[in-house]
Amino acid sequence: METGRFRISIHRAHGCYFASVANLPGCFARGRTQVEALENARVCIRGYLWVAQALATQPANVSLEIAV
Repeated sequence: METGRFRISIHRAHGCYFASVANLPGCFARGRTQVEALENARVCIRGYLWVAQALATQPANVSLEIAV
């Protein structure tokens, strides 16, 4: 699994904090405090990297195209 440094932006909205990981699209975490959001982001980064690695080594079972 890849390790490294990641740039995280902390935002306050709707009474809580959101952490956005700049170089991992769609990787977000939430927390009641800035520290909690940051710690949750660490967990999300690990999960994101694990899934990315698994998807890179496994062929897709189904490929679909949908409209939203």
